[in-house]
Formats: sequence, C-alpha cells, structure tokens
Amino acid sequence: MTRWLTPLLGAAVLASVLATVPGARAQAPGPALPEPPPTLGAALHCPENLGRSSRGPVLLVPGTGLSGPENWDWSYRPALEAQGFAVCTVDMADLGMGDIQVSAGRIVYAVRTMHEKTGQQVALVGYSQGGLDIRWALKYWPDIRPMVSDVVGLAPANHGADSAAAICQASGACGASIWQMVPGSRLIRAVNNGGETFAGLDYTVIYSRHDGVVIPPRERSSLKAVAGSRVANIELQELCPASQLAHIGFPADGAVYALVLDALLRPGPADASRVSPAVCGTLVPGVSGGTAESKATELSNLALSRVFGAPQVKAEPALASYAAADAPVAPRPPATGDGLDAPAADHPAWNMRGAMAGIGAMLVLAGVACLLTASLGRARGRQRPSSM
Repeated sequence: MTRWLTPLLGAAVLASVLATVPGARAQAPGPALPEPPPTLGAALHCPENLGRSSRGPVLLVPGTGLSGPENWDWSYRPALEAQGFAVCTVDMADLGMGDIQVSAGRIVYAVRTMHEKTGQQVALVGYSQGGLDIRWALKYWPDIRPMVSDVVGLAPANHGADSAAAICQASGACGASIWQMVPGSRLIRAVNNGGETFAGLDYTVIYSRHDGVVIPPRERSSLKAVAGSRVANIELQELCPASQLAHIGFPADGAVYALVLDALLRPGPADASRVSPAVCGTLVPGVSGGTAESKATELSNLALSRVFGAPQVKAEPALASYAAADAPVAPRPPATGDGLDAPAADHPAWNMRGAMAGIGAMLVLAGVACLLTASLGRARGRQRPSSM
C-alpha cells in the first residue's frame, strides 16, 4: 500500500496500525533479510485461511535437525488449534544446521506475515535452539517486537550448551549452528550483550534439571529481565518434583504444555503456582503414550542423521556486520559474574570431558530432539501418563 501513498500518509497509516497493538511503537526495520522472499515463504507453514482467531496466532519454532512440522504437527499444533489459536510452524535454515543468523530471518518474515494477515500480536514458542533463534530475531529486527505478545522457550539454549562444546571439541569440526551454540561463541556473546530481554515483552523459560543436552540447564536456559520486561525462569521440578524429564521429552510433556498454555492465555509470563500438579506425568492433549514413544525414536534418528550428516565446518560462521560490534573477535572476554557466556570449559559447572570419555554415548545438542540411548529409554518410560 505504501508504494502509492505519500511518505507522510504512509507514516500515518503505520502509526495507526501500531496503535492497535498495546504498547506498540514504530521501530526501525533492521537489516535486510538474508534470504529471498520465495525461500522465506516456503519455510513458513500456516493454515490456508490464516486470519484473526479467538486467541491469536502462535509461531512454533523447532529445534536443531528438525523441520517445523516434524517437531510440532503431532503435538503442539493440534493441541493449540483446539484451544482457538491460529498456529504456524517454520523451518530453520538447513533444518537448523545452518547459520542461526539466517534462521532468524525466517522468524522475522514469519512474524511480519502472521501479524499482517491476522492483525494480532504473535506468540513465539521455541524449542531448544529455536528459543535462541527467536531471541536473535527480536534483537536485530526491532520492528517485530511490537508484533509479539509472548516469548516462550522450552529448554532454550539462551547461553549455549556445554554439550555443543564437547562435540565440536571432540572432532574439531561440527555444523554451523552447533559452533554458534558453543558457550562463549561470538553469536552467544552478541545476542546477550546489552541485555537479554526487551521492555514490553513477556518471557517464559521452562527447563528441567535432568535435561542432559542444554547443560547445565539453569545456567544455559535462564534469562535476566531488563526494566520493563517480565521474565519467568521455571524449573519444571518446581511444579513436578518427581519429574525426570529429559530434553527429548519436552515436545510431548503435558506439564510443560500446561505452563506454555498458562503463558499464552494469561497476562504476563507463565506462573507455576497457577498450574495444577495434576498435569505432572501427563502428555500434551491428543498425544498417546505410543505416539510419544514412536516420535521420540523417529525424531531422534532424524536429528542424529542431520546433525552428523550436515556439512562440518572448522569454525563458527562470521557474524553479520550488523552484529559484529556486539561481540568483538578479540580479545575473548574472561568469565565474569556467573560466567554464562564464557567459554564452556571456563564455567564451573562444565564437566563434559569426563562424560565424553568413550564417546559412544553421542550427545545431541541444544535444539536436537535427541538424547543418549539410555536417556531416551528413560524418557520413553516416563512418558506413559494418565490422561489429561
């Protein structure tokens, strides 16, 4: 529309649209998206009749090695649609094995498209690497922030994952996104430099002390609030003390889903005190125990094949020019304070060298829906819930 409106009228129209979104302010659009529109459009999976819905749109962002539909179409997508949400999923670059900076551009495109089609703010839900991808998009494309209602991370790799460091160090080469999830990487330092959240947005982080992939869970997943933002960092065991939930179980776990729903349906981030402990040990509505088990195996195999079958590179991809100043190449900053964005080996909680002895137990990284064979077996055993 702005192609034929005068600049003044175009600005007035934009201001009018933004005024319909609570707390919205016009923001600079950020850098050009790194992929062409046809590629961006092909990566977004939405209902053909996407439009205004009773509870608003939700964008589901997958973990490493999985497409959006593979990660979500059997669990969260139908469950949220049954609740009245308009749900889309998005594929990350090279199924999450590519440059996270490129993947983030797909999220930007998705948010803009969904907001335009629905006229509503979009809730963002990301699993593992997906949570990190969302935050990169929000940081460097500020125009989408007023279009977003909630940011929810399920076992997100907000400060990387020590398992990523272990795998890259073991062979000296790994996928582009795996390098970027090594704690202390330039991408991790850049995304967290100058504040980890943004005013006006509600953030919910859900992690499990038994994650096994994004480790150590609290240190690597949690976010710090800035003035004007609201953040809830929730360890699942606060709600379900007996839960042994591992990384692979997040997309199917009923208690995690209940916390997500609490964040989406109520003002502010999720609050574990509002969620009944009766959800502990259940699955996402509509997911059977058999489906949870078969999907755990299927997705683990897919993710493993893609993680180790992707092009293996010797170093982290270069930062885009728009982000380079947020993480200078040298000198690498020492661990300070809690050391969240220090190199993994500098963090006091890093103990992966011992765990990596006899690497036959292949750790799957942040965002990969996969665990060690033993962990997968335990997760499948735990995912035989009572009905919701």
